[in-house]
Amino acid sequence: MPNATEAQIKNRIAEFVQELDQLVRKSALESLQGVLGGNGSATRVRRGPGRPAGVSAGTGRRGRPAADLGDVTDKIVAHVRANDGQGISAIAGATGIALPVAKKAAIQLLASGSLKKSGVRRGTVYHVGSGRPSPAAKAGKGGRRKA
Repeated sequence: MPNATEAQIKNRIAEFVQELDQLVRKSALESLQGVLGGNGSATRVRRGPGRPAGVSAGTGRRGRPAADLGDVTDKIVAHVRANDGQGISAIAGATGIALPVAKKAAIQLLASGSLKKSGVRRGTVYHVGSGRPSPAAKAGKGGRRKA
């Protein structure tokens, strides 16, 4: 009896393996037909490096336009007026503005004279300005001196 049972088990296993093999082949064939477009012609699934199809070169400028910073600059000036001497990350966190946007707005506010800063690099803190543009902003040279 054990030999007949073992033979039945082996037959069932062989049938199962054959069925799995057929299913895997069918799935692979369907995948290939999907990639080839179903009619046998190859379609490109992935482009190589470079700009995707249908995307224009654009103007080359990134980020938010200066006009979108109006409400952001108002929030920053109001916060600095209430909390003098904070860094840009603290200002951005308190006002709920993204840090890169807050940095752009602060640069704009410094140029217009609405804010002034003290300190260097990570120690930079902001104060309410006099309302007059800084001398560097007037000169348009970014504050750089001639050597």
